[in-house]
Amino acid sequence: MRDERALKVFVFTLLGVILVATVLVAVRGLIEGDLKPLDLWVSLIPAVLTIATIVTGYLQSSRRAPVTAEEAASALARKVAKETKSENSSRGLLAERRMAVRWRRRPGSERISRLSAELPDEGVLNQLTGAVARHAREGELCRLVVTGDPGAGKTALAMVATMELAEQAVPTVPVLFPFSAWDPARRLVDWMTDELTTAHAVVAGKPHGRRIAEELVRHHVLPVLDGLDEVSDPAAALRRIEEELEGRSFVLTCRTDSFAELDGGRTLNEVLVVQLQPLRADEARSVLQTSARPSHAAPLISVLDAEPTGPVARALQTPFMLSLALKLGGSLPAELLTATGPEAEERIKRYLLGAFITRAYGPSSYDVDEARGHLAFLARHVDPATGRLAWWRLHSAVPRAVFLTLAVVNAAIACSGAAIVMFSLFRRPWWGLWIGLGAALIGAFVVELVPPDDPRRAKPRLRSVRPPTTHALQRVLGFGAVGGAACAVIVWLLYEKPQYVVIGGVLSGITFAAARYFSEPSDPMEAVTPVALLRSDRSMVLYSWLVGAIPGALTGAYLGASLKSGRRTPQLDDVSLIDKLPIAVEALMGAAGGALLSATGLGMMAIGSSSWGRFVATRGWLALHGRTPLRLVAFVEDARKRGVLRQMNGYYEFSHRQLQRHLAGPVRAVASAADTSTGPDSTQ
Repeated sequence: MRDERALKVFVFTLLGVILVATVLVAVRGLIEGDLKPLDLWVSLIPAVLTIATIVTGYLQSSRRAPVTAEEAASALARKVAKETKSENSSRGLLAERRMAVRWRRRPGSERISRLSAELPDEGVLNQLTGAVARHAREGELCRLVVTGDPGAGKTALAMVATMELAEQAVPTVPVLFPFSAWDPARRLVDWMTDELTTAHAVVAGKPHGRRIAEELVRHHVLPVLDGLDEVSDPAAALRRIEEELEGRSFVLTCRTDSFAELDGGRTLNEVLVVQLQPLRADEARSVLQTSARPSHAAPLISVLDAEPTGPVARALQTPFMLSLALKLGGSLPAELLTATGPEAEERIKRYLLGAFITRAYGPSSYDVDEARGHLAFLARHVDPATGRLAWWRLHSAVPRAVFLTLAVVNAAIACSGAAIVMFSLFRRPWWGLWIGLGAALIGAFVVELVPPDDPRRAKPRLRSVRPPTTHALQRVLGFGAVGGAACAVIVWLLYEKPQYVVIGGVLSGITFAAARYFSEPSDPMEAVTPVALLRSDRSMVLYSWLVGAIPGALTGAYLGASLKSGRRTPQLDDVSLIDKLPIAVEALMGAAGGALLSATGLGMMAIGSSSWGRFVATRGWLALHGRTPLRLVAFVEDARKRGVLRQMNGYYEFSHRQLQRHLAGPVRAVASAADTSTGPDSTQ
């Protein structure tokens, strides 16, 4: 709140200084006769209107009735219930398709709470999540820690618990937080507040949004913290949980060995600690008999019966691996069914993961090996903290010099071309060439100095105006400075009196800055798709071209109408066209030239700084080096339809972290699964 208030004071102070300085300069010009009334109106009105627009947006934002914490909590509960049910359905976690995973109470787990005292020492998944939801609905303290091996179903249990708590309309709203994204240097409540405002758009953009989000976290949210073992400092995380969530309910997941090393059962008070149990051979057999074709699964079932503790049974101990076997019809190659030795279990797991990709891309326009290579590249470029894949961050795989070179070349061609066309009217095409090259170089370096944007969207509505962040303010000032300087140089070469230089520079600077200011970042966690984010960012670039063209045309019309009396003499005396054409025609030509130059310059800067512009260059570079196909979006969407990826609003994720880690591993290990013969039944 202090930072937001300080930024608002700074913005208002800056706008006030600009307005006062503009008025003083205008008054001085009128008194001394250097400034004509027409010049005054043309230069003063846009500045006043821009400042009035920003101030009005602030005032409208502050006058809007703030959303109450209770209203936000209700909206959040509806959103969580809808999203978790949809996600659980796609994962096969709804009650009718859920595996009966067993759990067992960990030694030392306290029995102080009613939840812990009521439950037996072991049970099944539905029994555990149902008890948690019931006690939470009654307002009882529910502090649950779920441990297990990789793939044992910890995240699945967290999602099921979130869904059932949301559907039970408990007093607090369950929110699933990927704990791996937490920075131990931050307070837990502050981090959850940030996650709530970015990942759940129920308060984003609202007046006092962060204050409401913090109130939700403190009084209305039941945290479901998934992945303690993936935090950089798990011991510090446990201490923060106990300190900041004292007397509050929560659900926490962690690997068994990590939690045991941390001695978490002693750090956390009044907590029930359970461990998800491996699937026994008879349980895996029961699932196969129920869900797989008997003729295909018979050899696998026979091996489970004959060797209930063998490599095959150990490989299918987790719900995830068993689900992969089910996707293959319950069949495994004979050499894997009879495999022995210390690496047999790992070979079976690699086969299941690799065969899943092979099966997914069986009847496909993509070659299986090429698709596997492309997926491996994407798997290595997910966010390690959240496991999310963002198309707008793939540019990190491309050398930064590539973007700078492309920006300079593209801007040089576009800006020089437009400037040459305009200056040819004055018989000075070389001026246009050098001005275009200079603007291209300066603009490209300005764009590259500031970190690239996340996807943005145009927001030409006053009620959407909000104080810019530091990064956004840098962009606004950079755009304004480049646009104003480029126009001022052009006008200085053509006009004798300095007021034209000032007017042209100010109007162009305002145009460039306003176009940048009146676009806002898109929230990837709103109810959008990655493709929609891409289209939105592309529309923002087109919007910048339009915003540049219209004010540029007005500025050009004014300068064109003033060309006869204001041109440089004797430097432009040889341009007879100026004297021959009527003022109206010169105004129209000035409007066309202004629209062309302004739209080109602003459009090229918008493309260079946009996520869409960088993505176009990124996918071309990656395709050239064989890392991804040229139609990257189509490939990723196809992978989503095949079940390899899933969509999380504006992000993609691999269907399971183990699949992502398998693909991101050494190329030899990833390929080895595909080299194993699948046998005649494997494609069924």
